Amino acid sequence: MRLVRVQRNILTFLVFLLVAIVFWFMQAMQETTTAPLTYKLNITNVPKEIIFTSEVPKTISISVSGRGWSILQYWSRKDNHELNVDFSDIEKSNSKLILDGNLWKRLTQKDFGNGLRYVSSLPGSLEVYYSNGLTKRVPVVFKGTLTPHPQYLICGFTMEPDSVDVIAPVYLLDSITQVNTAAQKFMNLEDTLDVSIPLQVSAGIKVLPDSVRLNVCVDLFTEKTVEVPIYCENIPANKVLRTFPSKAQVSFHVSSSMMSKVSPRDFVVVVDYNELDSGQKKCSLQLRTYPEHISHVRIFPDQIEYVIEQVLE
Repeated sequence: MRLVRVQRNILTFLVFLLVAIVFWFMQAMQETTTAPLTYKLNITNVPKEIIFTSEVPKTISISVSGRGWSILQYWSRKDNHELNVDFSDIEKSNSKLILDGNLWKRLTQKDFGNGLRYVSSLPGSLEVYYSNGLTKRVPVVFKGTLTPHPQYLICGFTMEPDSVDVIAPVYLLDSITQVNTAAQKFMNLEDTLDVSIPLQVSAGIKVLPDSVRLNVCVDLFTEKTVEVPIYCENIPANKVLRTFPSKAQVSFHVSSSMMSKVSPRDFVVVVDYNELDSGQKKCSLQLRTYPEHISHVRIFPDQIEYVIEQVLE
């Protein structure tokens, strides 16, 4: 009997609670409130030659004011979850579509009727860039940092693709000569790097593709020394310049895989007659030519003795 009385009291409480909730809900539906409504955005009747070069928002959130019943009744309709905007009806300025509160208010207010009122939108105002199909092919430039491990050497790197198609309004397209990669740092490289890097573009510019594949070749380095003849340049026809010694030692770092391919013929060490100082007994050596895939190049000795002899006719 006690259990029956307890259950009866609980049931009575739940009934009164439900009645209270219903009355509260009905009262709340009669009051004026503000609520956000989310719409799917569709831009229709876009000419075939038009290409959007900035992102078009997929949805628009519009805040409306009205009685709760009116908002609930409006949102329960099946035909009001999309905003279809005709391309020709959108305000345009310098290859940009102007999407702002005035547009959303004009599109929705006629559908709201007298029960609802437009308050605001999110985003409030935005600009969508477009192009009339104009494209331009430009090279891709790597703007990051590649740093090998102290015992390793970067042999080279490639980007695939090395150029991309740029789509932009004509006033932007004319000034574009290259596209840079995002500034990324790759430190202490010990092995071959193969990574995708996004491209960095300004607002209103679209690139295809929007990323490139960076491949960096890394190898252990070896120090190598070669003996190279010393040549003289800019010598007058009636003079002879003799150097002591006649050859120089060139030391450099090279990857293990490329070491056997580097020979003394790849280097040109010279003494420039035009830079000689008659008051000095020694002159400096200059490295005119050397392979691109080596680093830390040093000449020994960096200064040598010389004499200039007059040629008798």
